[in-house]
Amino acid sequence: MGYSEHGGYPAEYASKIGHMRLIQDPYIQRVVEAFEDTKPEPQGDPPPGLGHCNLEGSTLAQIITVDGGSAPVPNVLRAERQVGFVQVAAQLLKLETLDFLRAYPMTDPRDVTRLVGQHVHHIHAVLPLAGLHMTGQTVRGSLREIIRRFLTFYDLDKTLCDLIYRVWCSQWPPADGMPHQQCLRTGCDGEVEWGNRFAMIEKCTKCGEQHWITDYLGLTEGLGEDRSRTEIIENFRRVTETLALFTFILRYRDNAGIMSRTLFLLDGPLLLRAQLSRLVEPIRNFIDSHRQQGKLLYLSGVEKDGDFRAYVSSIATLLNVPGDYCLLNSQFLVEQVSGNHFNPSTYRNRVNYGAKIAIRLGPHHTLALNVPTGPFLPDPKLIDLLGLEEIARTLGRVLSSAYENALIPIVLINQQASIAAEPSGSLLKTFVDRLVNRGDL
Repeated sequence: MGYSEHGGYPAEYASKIGHMRLIQDPYIQRVVEAFEDTKPEPQGDPPPGLGHCNLEGSTLAQIITVDGGSAPVPNVLRAERQVGFVQVAAQLLKLETLDFLRAYPMTDPRDVTRLVGQHVHHIHAVLPLAGLHMTGQTVRGSLREIIRRFLTFYDLDKTLCDLIYRVWCSQWPPADGMPHQQCLRTGCDGEVEWGNRFAMIEKCTKCGEQHWITDYLGLTEGLGEDRSRTEIIENFRRVTETLALFTFILRYRDNAGIMSRTLFLLDGPLLLRAQLSRLVEPIRNFIDSHRQQGKLLYLSGVEKDGDFRAYVSSIATLLNVPGDYCLLNSQFLVEQVSGNHFNPSTYRNRVNYGAKIAIRLGPHHTLALNVPTGPFLPDPKLIDLLGLEEIARTLGRVLSSAYENALIPIVLINQQASIAAEPSGSLLKTFVDRLVNRGDL
């Protein structure tokens, strides 16, 4: 890395002759040739897991979709101060509404807006990221407090409690161990054990520091100068999306009438990284328990970017007709899609609660879906993906031509939840600047 221009000194520029040495290497030339190949056909042997499923006869009647957006906003006058805005939305879309609009394409646009937007719930939050804290608190302490307040205000702490304590299960403690975490008090190496079932507050066994149930998410653990500020709000957004989604699922888990006709759809993968992965095993356990009882659950995540989405695009020509799919095993995903080393004796997936499947739903729609299996399966089969065929049939009814591989419920929820850098991001900056000038921050 070269030196940047500063203090009257010139910038150091990279050596151009280094390019010549680089491109003369024969192996690098072959890599570049493969990189520049624009043919859509996949190279090499076909991937494993190719098959076909029937897309006829959908019976689901409604889709509950969840999505979120986030944006960090700095103080224009005090660059060390930064807040993060988060917006999560959940929307109920009845498929009979789409059938009505298809039958009457000349419907007044105002009526269309009313019909598709009447069942939307929003969650709003703002987090202090840097240089901003409440009187008598550190930035970390203020962040812990405001996370607790937001999740409590929207009753998401109750959903979190139900997941941690596995409200669907009579056994306590669970077979995989009591939920616990490191104490969040600076300098304490004690542990907090969530052993009193459904307790919302626990204390560190060593120092007595009080912890809320929301601290179990670990959003402020490891909060240091090497941790990205955007990572904090992205993790908060992702777990808020998950809690919002499972608020519906857990509430209606015993209502067969609702569960049998509802698809729960997440814009994004069924995944929780870092400390948030503490919720993955309880979620897997719930799905497995639900399935073992013979109950229905239709849950899916839609990946629109990332390595898997790019791979799905590269094999689209192998999936010729609607219903063709490619269900990949863990080894192929790790080695061929992500480009990492796979060791079957040590590999453990602790962050995903859905298997990945590429499936063609229409002539111009090949989707990268996540569908849960319950426990983690390194080599899942189609029958292991809970409700996959019914999910695919339902999504085949809501294809959109607005964007590449678009779905109508995803397009609608994006309009409700996304926060773009421009122009809405600049509006948020103006809002913060006005508060600063008024003295509120």
